Amino acid sequence: MKQRINLILALFFAAVFCTGSLTPVWASYPERPLTLIIVFGPGGATDLTARALAKALEKKLGQSVICVNKPGAGAAVGASAIASAKPDGYTVGTTLSAPAITPHTMDVPYTVDSFDYIILNGKYMYGIAVRSDSPFKTLKDLVNHAKQNPGKIKYSTPGPATPNNLAMLLLGKTVGLQWDNVTFKSGAETATALLGGHVDAASVNPVDVISFIEAGRLRLLASLSDTRWKWVPDVPTARELGYNIHMSGWMGFGTPKGVPGPIMERLREAFREASRDPEFLENLERFYILPDYKTGDEYRRTLQEDSKVNESLLKEFGLHKSQKK
Repeated sequence: MKQRINLILALFFAAVFCTGSLTPVWASYPERPLTLIIVFGPGGATDLTARALAKALEKKLGQSVICVNKPGAGAAVGASAIASAKPDGYTVGTTLSAPAITPHTMDVPYTVDSFDYIILNGKYMYGIAVRSDSPFKTLKDLVNHAKQNPGKIKYSTPGPATPNNLAMLLLGKTVGLQWDNVTFKSGAETATALLGGHVDAASVNPVDVISFIEAGRLRLLASLSDTRWKWVPDVPTARELGYNIHMSGWMGFGTPKGVPGPIMERLREAFREASRDPEFLENLERFYILPDYKTGDEYRRTLQEDSKVNESLLKEFGLHKSQKK
């Protein structure tokens, strides 16, 4: 018995104390640079915004934060890298909305519960736009025409399992209409297709269309998010127009699951303070991302709720991975 107690004590002190002094291993965290995995390629909104936050984090943590881009498969490559990293607090990443979508569309080694969440600090907005010379002056015009002409209206999105398309599927389900999604590789291509007259409408993000709206080439019919676009404040939300839908995407950060509690609290404090940094806020504004703060636990609950809705919707429209041949 005495030997067993001695062994337990030895293991306890070996696990908790690291330097021969009575100092917990996390008291000096971080002792080396952190890696911040960005799930999209360089130069885009997520990349540049995350890099601005990394600079602010360096001031708060007193260590370098090295940004590494791991794009591919709709953020699945980067999210997989985050989930599979060692949970020691030295790997963080842009988890965004990916954990609530991609596990339902492809085989990936993660779910919502594969991460610990640090903070949600931004909201991506969605809306439906048409050309300025379109006969559809309101969302009601477009919906009525689509209902009277099933399958004739075409709209563009940057992918079948993106929030852009999920918003349109929700709208179609709500009012009982059929329309066709024409997918492209990016939001910019989605807007270009609309400008070129290749589709009747587009489910868009502000960053891809604000300049064309301001130039009078496109018209926003409605915000598909829960609030109006502040850059086009006179255009109502779909919900205000009587369509009970909304869709938002998230700028958020997480770690692999299992980061020790004191280290996670240190990260959450640093990210919370860095999220108030002027350069980070300037990048949010530059890319038309709204500041929207939730704690790590609130972020997790939001993704869990989104995941349930997305799974149901994807199955209903034959887009779930279980329905692919």
